[in-house]
Amino acid sequence: MTSVRYYQAVMVLTIAVYLYYLAYRLLYTINWDAPTFSLVFYYAEFHGCLSLFLYFFQMWHPLQRIPPPAPPGLRVDVYIPTYKEDVSLVRKTVWGCINMAYPHTTYILDDGNRPEFAALATELGCAYVARRERAHAKAGNLNHALSISDGDFIVVFDADYVPQPNFLDKTLGYFTDEKVAFVQTPQNYYNVESFSFRFKFEKREKWNEGDMFYRLMMPARDYWNAAFFAGTGAAFRKRALDEIGGFATETITEDLHTSVRLYKAGWKGVYHNELLSSGLAATDLKNYHIQKLRWAEGNISLLFADNPLWTKGLTLPQRICFFATVFGWFIGLPKLIYFVTPAIMLLTGWYPIFPFNWPFMWRYAIFLAVVIMSIKIVGRGQGRIRDDEIYNMMNFFVLSKAVVKALLRVKARFIVTAKGAGEAVSLLALLPQLTIILLCVTAIEWGALKWAYGVSHNWLGLGIGMFWSGVNGYLACLVVATATASLHRRKESRFLGGLPVRYEAGEGERVASGLGTATDLNEDGMALTTFSTLPVGEQVRLRLYLGSRVMTCNGVVLYINRSTIMEGVFRYGVKFADLSREDKDAITEFCFSQMLPAFMHRFDVRPSPLTRFVLAHYDRRQIKRRAKRMAISLPMILHGDPPRYTVTEDISIGGLAFMVTSPMVAGAHAPITLVTPFGRLDAEIEIRNCREVATGRSYRVGATFVEPLGPSRKILAQLCETGR
Repeated sequence: MTSVRYYQAVMVLTIAVYLYYLAYRLLYTINWDAPTFSLVFYYAEFHGCLSLFLYFFQMWHPLQRIPPPAPPGLRVDVYIPTYKEDVSLVRKTVWGCINMAYPHTTYILDDGNRPEFAALATELGCAYVARRERAHAKAGNLNHALSISDGDFIVVFDADYVPQPNFLDKTLGYFTDEKVAFVQTPQNYYNVESFSFRFKFEKREKWNEGDMFYRLMMPARDYWNAAFFAGTGAAFRKRALDEIGGFATETITEDLHTSVRLYKAGWKGVYHNELLSSGLAATDLKNYHIQKLRWAEGNISLLFADNPLWTKGLTLPQRICFFATVFGWFIGLPKLIYFVTPAIMLLTGWYPIFPFNWPFMWRYAIFLAVVIMSIKIVGRGQGRIRDDEIYNMMNFFVLSKAVVKALLRVKARFIVTAKGAGEAVSLLALLPQLTIILLCVTAIEWGALKWAYGVSHNWLGLGIGMFWSGVNGYLACLVVATATASLHRRKESRFLGGLPVRYEAGEGERVASGLGTATDLNEDGMALTTFSTLPVGEQVRLRLYLGSRVMTCNGVVLYINRSTIMEGVFRYGVKFADLSREDKDAITEFCFSQMLPAFMHRFDVRPSPLTRFVLAHYDRRQIKRRAKRMAISLPMILHGDPPRYTVTEDISIGGLAFMVTSPMVAGAHAPITLVTPFGRLDAEIEIRNCREVATGRSYRVGATFVEPLGPSRKILAQLCETGR
């Protein structure tokens, strides 16, 4: 409760500072010599204040729910709506759905009416439903299935969303409350090499623009009973859907609209904040913008179908939250104003603020610092202002286009986002950002000439305008660089993490063998790190330690990656040879149910150091320091009967962390062997903690080395020194 009050105090203080700034601006600094320009800019600032208030309202009190146990005997139907997706993609989703532990029936809902999908349903043992007409796109597909299936509860997964085995066990228990209509879980993406990710493996940093919304804002909206169905990864009470006439078809965002109707009818929603399913993010600018445009048009059109401000049946907090959802898509126009204002200042000599002097500047500096710091604090480590602004620069034109189309009541179309390998970007798609770059460069040059020749003596205004134009131009350049960077070309995404692999290549005296690490993996191949050389272009015999299962297979070494982090380490691209369909499914299941949860846990976002320090001081706790651990992945053998194989996550001179498939008892000792580029490191460890990462399948263990290490201490010191 203490931390919640801390965040709430920050929000209240920030809004007070923002209101003071707006009042000061309106009373003392509106430039009436350029009234239109000045008032348009003031609108952008006022829009920012309203947006921040709505954001803070939604973030007021995030809930952390503990799921009740799922009652036995519920009749559950799982829907997978498909249209144009590839059968290999849908196979993963179907396989994941079938393998959910709680008894249920899985349905492929095929709007494409394709024979290969009917064959897939027969092969995997699930139901298949196709319809002749395709009215109302995804919502129509779901409603058609509602009229056929007879389950009491409905679960919806998009064609690319693969659930964890315990999805139903974690969500069905909430329905013991008879007023609960749906349970939504976070959307998550497993193709971290995709267009919309920022990812640094060495620093354990990952960022996706949706993380803030799904991991923090939706739990906070849950406090107001205003979480909503997000299109996938949700369970429904069928009776509630029947009461409102099924999924809403009046807008192309059936998820938000259906949620509003359920709340209007007096039902409750629940948000369970745990990553229980994962799908594919857009891999290129074209499909990313197709998705953004569809979401924006659909959400804004809710104003004309079921306007949350005055439709009957919603509570005041629900009205505010759902209006905030719609209002958030109007950000394109104020961002456009911010992006062109400094160029207009420099090229025309007009200023939206007068007097533009030091008394204004120190007030503005305090205001800006308070807003930036509060957003970082309230974001609990999820928000990154720089990355957010890059994506605002990337999306401002598309979002402005969506606003115009929605307000003009242009009928929106439901366009499915393509999955798989990315498409090259066209210059036309980057025309808004290229225009901003040209405008900023021109403005900076013009401002510099004014400065050099004394045309203007407003040095402060010229300096601010040139700096501001430089920032906007820099953001636009980053967008162009991101959109034109090398794209993900694999049809199937690889899963990142660590998997122990025993390898053997060659014959007779030319045999190279050892224990290595697969640093990425899918059913087609892997990146294999070894401490001995392998012959490129030749076959290698492999043993994959897939958790509790050991798979023996062959592969072909396609290439060697010349970049390396330390001497004696070799990285190879390996393609699996002649895997059976059963083996491929086993690898896919391991990737989704064990490798992915471990990866997401390892890269989970933490609050900023400042926030952790303040909260620790506020709670009168001491901040404990520990030896810095370095992210080093090494094959590891836990000796026993039988021995267990795993991979380290990090190592320090005092201890290490690793993943196992069964729990280990704190205080227990265990002998281990680490395979390193400097030789075998034999040691004894003491288990300090064991945390469940994937229910019943993965556990993260933290351990310390037991003194003395003996000869292995030198190897450990070399590892830690090299990893710095």
